Amino acid sequence: MIISEDDRRKILPVASGKGGVGKSVLVANLGIALASFGQRTVVVDLDLGASNLHTYLGVKNRHRGIGNFLADRSVAFSDVRVRSPYPNLDFVPGDVLVTGAANLSHAQKRSVITNIEKLDADYILLDLGSGSHFNTLDFFLISNSGIIVTTPQAPSILNAYGFLKNAVFRLLQQTFSDQKGVSRFLSDIVKERQPNATPSIAQIVEGIGKISKRAAGVAREQIGRLRTSIVVSMADHPEDMEIVQSLRALIEDRLQLEPSCLGFLYYDYIVREAVNDTVPLALVGRDSLILKEIDRIAQKIIHSERFPEMPLDLEEYEDSFALATIEAEDDYGSINPHPGMRLDENPDEATVEEFIRLISAQKQQIRELQGTIHALTMGGRGQE
Repeated sequence: MIISEDDRRKILPVASGKGGVGKSVLVANLGIALASFGQRTVVVDLDLGASNLHTYLGVKNRHRGIGNFLADRSVAFSDVRVRSPYPNLDFVPGDVLVTGAANLSHAQKRSVITNIEKLDADYILLDLGSGSHFNTLDFFLISNSGIIVTTPQAPSILNAYGFLKNAVFRLLQQTFSDQKGVSRFLSDIVKERQPNATPSIAQIVEGIGKISKRAAGVAREQIGRLRTSIVVSMADHPEDMEIVQSLRALIEDRLQLEPSCLGFLYYDYIVREAVNDTVPLALVGRDSLILKEIDRIAQKIIHSERFPEMPLDLEEYEDSFALATIEAEDDYGSINPHPGMRLDENPDEATVEEFIRLISAQKQQIRELQGTIHALTMGGRGQE
């Protein structure tokens, strides 16, 4: 696992616990944003079997990709790195409809990872498939600076937590693959089939400690190296940060990780238009809020020489989550909640009433979602 703080080149795997949360939209447009600031950037489509990052970039699916690299030994990895229409941005297409690319052998996966680690660029963004398949987890663990994208709804929040838990467990499996006692202990956990019987990461490390105190120390050190960042997508209201704080507490308590919050993106109707037109966001709404939010994320990354460590002004806010809350509150007046209507316009009374009902419903939903998270967290203690 590459430790990004110590590496000039940053590899940023971007994952989600489930599909449909805006992950590929973020990768494509964050790549364009980083490149627009003069950073040599490569975006890699690793959603093998369902590759479509090219559509968000506005690039035709006519180039060779990782699927060709895997299927044809005469194709080098450098052959599938192609220029994009945007300065400083290169693109590595995914399966490009090559059959079988989703089912990688161990050797094929190692070959892809090795070649990604050799890419010459300032920033390398990896668009991973959704879910917690081994290939996805192993790609996520290429570096310690993975990004998890989630919406502020309970199912997405819980899937994000589940993904990170699986990633930490996979990291432990990799770390102790050649230590029989610990490896057998981890294998027994995988074999457990009782609902809610999987222990927390803290309990797993405790179990490793009973086998070897030294191994437990190594486990804590490896887990501590993971510096995951959270991006909130498709938000409706600043109060959505409350449920994200619940996710943070769950991750810190159950997974022994210390996540940061990299950004907060409001739902924007131009995303739908851009996806339908298969073009980047800038070609639909150059002055849109979501582009400004993604540019802000890009600047945070660029200005953090030791990213994922970020040089925060702790005199102004407590941490990255507090900063994201401030940003969410500041941006709220610029959101476009309905097509053709902005908050600064003067809708008629019926529309105002409808909008008030919408906001009230959102607040109620947030309270219900927080209750769900709290119940699941408390109910799972000692059982998960």
